[in-house]
Amino acid sequence: MATSLTIAVPTHNRAATLLATLEGVAAQRLPTDVDAECLVVDNASTDDTAAIVARFGASAPIRVRRVVESHLGSSFARNRAFEESRADFIFFVDDDAIAEPDWAGELLAALESRNLDAACGMVLPRWLQEPPLWLGRSLWVKLAVHDRSAIERGAPQDAEVLANYFSANMGIRRSAIDRFGRFREDLGVVGGNPISGEDTELYARIIAQGGRMGFAPRAIVHHLIPPERMNPAYLLRKSFAYGVGSAITGGRHHNHLDKLVRNLVRMTAAAIRNDRECALYHLVECADFFGYWRGRLMLREQSGPVISRT
Repeated sequence: MATSLTIAVPTHNRAATLLATLEGVAAQRLPTDVDAECLVVDNASTDDTAAIVARFGASAPIRVRRVVESHLGSSFARNRAFEESRADFIFFVDDDAIAEPDWAGELLAALESRNLDAACGMVLPRWLQEPPLWLGRSLWVKLAVHDRSAIERGAPQDAEVLANYFSANMGIRRSAIDRFGRFREDLGVVGGNPISGEDTELYARIIAQGGRMGFAPRAIVHHLIPPERMNPAYLLRKSFAYGVGSAITGGRHHNHLDKLVRNLVRMTAAAIRNDRECALYHLVECADFFGYWRGRLMLREQSGPVISRT
């Protein structure tokens, strides 16, 4: 019996990179018993996305569908893919990422051989210009890309952590969606809305409810990093947004005052010795702290005043 697979590409106004992503999907070397389709979720794009998908689909060696999700936001787009697909597995690749030809096969093999509910693969940076010297490997996680050499130096089990699970490269079973639910739609990037972390929240929920998450290092995509992301302001905004999202998510957190003090001290020490990478890393951690407490304030404002019953 054939295994059915939907490769979903959520996209919003990324016509400049979308074709390369779709060509990567078309180049996948899948087992002969896998029945695959490519589903493009057009999240209210106003550029040439529709035309690009139409031209690609006319000659692609894989079935291609485009659906429009008018409710803007990454979680809405991904959840629309869940709604549209009837496949056994749904894989996601970002619209600015290019999958290696064995990506889908390796991700599927990891899910099936390890009996995983969901898995994330390796996301490697593809710099669109030479990165600045201060953008060292300790900061790559803030761009949602992996340091492959560090992962390969460590034990395989060391990579099985939430910090390594990125939604730019993920696969999930249909049965897991039914068991654990979808992406939370009160989280996720929506324009300039400072709330993110919807992917981490879903992975943490799967694990907390007894599901099996895993890291698939041989399932590789290359994430295009444009010059505008090689900017301290971008990293600070992303970290602040993640902090807000972690507050909205709730649960245990590490954003206590000692974290702020520790990072301020380390940032100052790094600045004194002119270590820009280390100084920025700790500044970004401070942004996460302030984002978290901004999120807590947002929750308090939404709940309104507490009336005491005496």
